Amino acid sequence: MKRLLAQIGITYFSVLVAAFYLPFLWVYVLLGIALMTTAVFFIVSKWRKTIFLPAMAIAAVIACAVHIGYTYIAVIPIENYATEEEHLIEATLTEEPHRSYEKVYYQLKTVTIDGDKADGKLLLKLPRMIDVEVDDILSFRSQINVTENQYFRAKGFYIVSDSYDTVVTAVTPESHSLYYQAVRMRKSMREAFDMYLPEDSAALCKAVLIGDKYALDLPLRENFRYAGSSYFIVVSGMHFAVIYLIITKLLSFIRFRGARFLRLGTSLIIIFGYMAITGFQPSVLRSGIMISFIALGYCLRRQTYPLNHLGLAGLIMPCFLSPYGAGDIGLILSFYATMSILLWASPITRKLCYRDEYGNIPMFDFGRWLRGRGERHKKKEKVPFDALLFRHKLRNAVCSLIAVSLSANILVFPITVFVFHEFSAVTLLSAVLLYPAIYLILLLSLAVCVLYRLWILKYVAMALSVVLDLLCKLVLWIVDTLGNLPFAHIRVGSGWFFLWLALTVILGVIVILCRNHYRYLRLAAFCSAFLLLTGLVTHTVIETQTCELEVYACGDGLCIGLNYQGDLYLFSMDAKMKYVYRITDDLSYRYGKAQAALCLKEKDLRTYQLYRNDEFAISDYLLYDSSGTVGDDDNVIRFGDDSVFALDDDLTLSVGMADQTPVPMINVNGKRIVILSKKVSVDDLPKEYRSADVIVLSKALADHEKLRCGSLIISNSDDSAIATAKIMQDCYNEVYITGEENVTYPLR
Repeated sequence: MKRLLAQIGITYFSVLVAAFYLPFLWVYVLLGIALMTTAVFFIVSKWRKTIFLPAMAIAAVIACAVHIGYTYIAVIPIENYATEEEHLIEATLTEEPHRSYEKVYYQLKTVTIDGDKADGKLLLKLPRMIDVEVDDILSFRSQINVTENQYFRAKGFYIVSDSYDTVVTAVTPESHSLYYQAVRMRKSMREAFDMYLPEDSAALCKAVLIGDKYALDLPLRENFRYAGSSYFIVVSGMHFAVIYLIITKLLSFIRFRGARFLRLGTSLIIIFGYMAITGFQPSVLRSGIMISFIALGYCLRRQTYPLNHLGLAGLIMPCFLSPYGAGDIGLILSFYATMSILLWASPITRKLCYRDEYGNIPMFDFGRWLRGRGERHKKKEKVPFDALLFRHKLRNAVCSLIAVSLSANILVFPITVFVFHEFSAVTLLSAVLLYPAIYLILLLSLAVCVLYRLWILKYVAMALSVVLDLLCKLVLWIVDTLGNLPFAHIRVGSGWFFLWLALTVILGVIVILCRNHYRYLRLAAFCSAFLLLTGLVTHTVIETQTCELEVYACGDGLCIGLNYQGDLYLFSMDAKMKYVYRITDDLSYRYGKAQAALCLKEKDLRTYQLYRNDEFAISDYLLYDSSGTVGDDDNVIRFGDDSVFALDDDLTLSVGMADQTPVPMINVNGKRIVILSKKVSVDDLPKEYRSADVIVLSKALADHEKLRCGSLIISNSDDSAIATAKIMQDCYNEVYITGEENVTYPLR
């Protein structure tokens, strides 16, 4: 019975996660399965006597019903405003805007749409920063689209306004909300870091203390991702544990009867305030709810069960967020990492750590300074230093860090690979090297922010900032070194990974069915690791030998990718925005980023900049300028006629002219690929372009018989284009047409 709440809460949360990512009709199927399972559990007497299984089945039924009801009540009504017409919108800014790549994101709560009351969230994307603050009322006219990005839908933004020319007017309200004060305190913390620390160190402290990952520039965020240590720059349970222990120590002098309730109330107020300062992020809510229940248990002098607290958090969080909020990937990783640690960290620690002759595991007690020194220290008893014991404690501290990281990755690793199609091979190493430094950075950052407002102690804050800067530089150096190690960050193909995952599950089932579980556990773990390494090496070798042209289905436009040894190069012509967004969203999972993108006009450049998201970056833009302008502007490289770019050893790009229309030609592995836009006539093409190995075009040309290419690829979904492509098959070796599917052409 001790874990009943855990099983109910984890089941409820897990079903909400599945319902969020499944197609809506499949949620009804899931509901039917849950109802039948519930009926079976109540009919079969053996299962009916155990409360766990029926309770979990009922939790699954309720989760499906809540998801379906919320969709009809809250999601569909607000999505009905997504039409091709422009709407007059009045909304309140609920969070500080942040910049990501070329866009600035404004999180709004709608007040009225076209004069009618509308209660919902809207995400406004602009190419510029405007002077607004939280609680300001924004008015603008814009077209509304349904949000297709699951990341923003999980945060409650079901509609989005995304335009370059939206004009926004802002009005400051007469009074501000309580959350506005938390935002001001957050700004004050940033000011403290900016005053005392260099830019990179200040950005790291902002990310560690208040979860402001956007304070870090893109290369730093990528280094943390490559090193498998992104969880260090988000607010987690470690933050709340430290804050709670500090509060408990500071209030320990209060000794009157009932003082524990005063300490509990103070702790809950400070925890809630810290949650507000960090923006009530879903993972923050999970940590705050769990530490609140732990504090309540200590106050009531009851034994606490962390798994039950996790289950309660799984039940309560969707009430604060929304049923769709369970799909937030940060919350999912935080929730299941915590569950993994609670289930498996202690057994793994006992297996790895050194035990003394009495069976005890000697460990450093880092929290004794916060809890109190104890009777031995009050009596001034001196204990001689034991070098051997210190070495055992140091070894056990490292083993405990490895055990925590290893246990967390039991569930986090498959989720990460499934969602992001990547993982870091140095996660365990980064955990051991970074955790002590991050822990100290958290403490010192908190101290600097508090002392910054006390003018008498500002010099103490300055002295602490010197140590803090050194620690930040150390962390950034470690992250940069680990992230740039060979094979530190690995992108994986879904096929072989799912095969490895299935074989690992089968091995786990076999181990569970065996009588002596632990005897075969090591063998199963070794086999799983060997299969993973074998698949990884095979996948890497195949990727380094890959060279293929990918023509994406985008209506009657052209959007082409070149997969050259695992790196992606993009070429876009006349592709509509909605197709480009869908394509880049898919490519973000497969490649993560593109090395370069060719844009033949400013419109194509703006399309890429407008629709790429945080998981898909483009290193360089090659922008053709008909005026002949040549030069670099940030990551935009402008070029004119007769320019040839060496993108790699055997990969070059050149642009020719056909009656004032630019025509790009790719030369890779000795093969020439020409890309033709709608406006190009065959007669205007240079002869060497007509005889290319592969020609890609968006429509069948009237004088196509003049082309002397080996293969022809048409990007078009019209029935007439498909019929014309069939006729053209007699003229060329191979003719492909995208239709509704992408075309992949190997280049060997």
